[in-house]
Amino acid sequence: MWKRSGQGAVLVAVLLALVCKVGLAQIGPRYVIDVKAAVGVAIVGPAQGSVQLVGKGLALIRFQGLRLLTVGADADAYSAESVSGWPAVDLVLVTPASVGRYSGLAPLAALRGVPVILVEPSTGATVPPMPMPLQRSVSNDGPHYYPMQTWDALHLRQGKAKGKDQTWLRVTAMPGQPGTAHVAGFVLEMGKSRTTYRLYVSCEALDAGQLEGLPLRLPGVDLALLPARDGPELLSLHRATQAAGGGAVAPAPLTVAGYAFQAARR
Repeated sequence: MWKRSGQGAVLVAVLLALVCKVGLAQIGPRYVIDVKAAVGVAIVGPAQGSVQLVGKGLALIRFQGLRLLTVGADADAYSAESVSGWPAVDLVLVTPASVGRYSGLAPLAALRGVPVILVEPSTGATVPPMPMPLQRSVSNDGPHYYPMQTWDALHLRQGKAKGKDQTWLRVTAMPGQPGTAHVAGFVLEMGKSRTTYRLYVSCEALDAGQLEGLPLRLPGVDLALLPARDGPELLSLHRATQAAGGGAVAPAPLTVAGYAFQAARR
């Protein structure tokens, strides 16, 4: 009897180990990218960054040498003619088209070897879906596409340094209001050592009520980059939280001068 029960216990232990191994294999980001450290880029302070308007619908985010460009798929700057004038970056984030002109992936063809994050189309989408390439590019002949669904994450690491000396960026695709399954935006968490900064890039325009509820929906996020008819806008979620019950805080236009931010210990 003991022999049978002992064998059964061993079998259960083996099965549990296999299940745990499979579960652990599924934990973590969907994509991991390693990029070279920027050459000749001045890094000021222990963990500083900025958000800057660099074109019609283009926002450049800098953090400790990392450079990320966000653009709406129906923005004025999203065209084959404009892409050649985009600044050199480590990553491009394209938010879906909502209204207006839409050119699919054609304008991105000139981005040779550049990682590009896209929203992966879902069934029943109400906006024009991004046509997905058959496979991600493995050469420098074009962009490298990273389609993402809700809760997918991409982890980008800069340079050969590891641990506290490595600068990194984690991008997570976020859902919208409760009960919705589409990607409503992306949380960008930028970090170095023990300091991080979190910025939300919205894929959709938000009304006053949605703006007021944004800090509750995205606890821990510092700043929101929002699409608007006249160009991207910024909303400090810390100020919005402090103003809760005492009047709403309106977003401010993103300017060429830019907005500087400082990462903080969490």
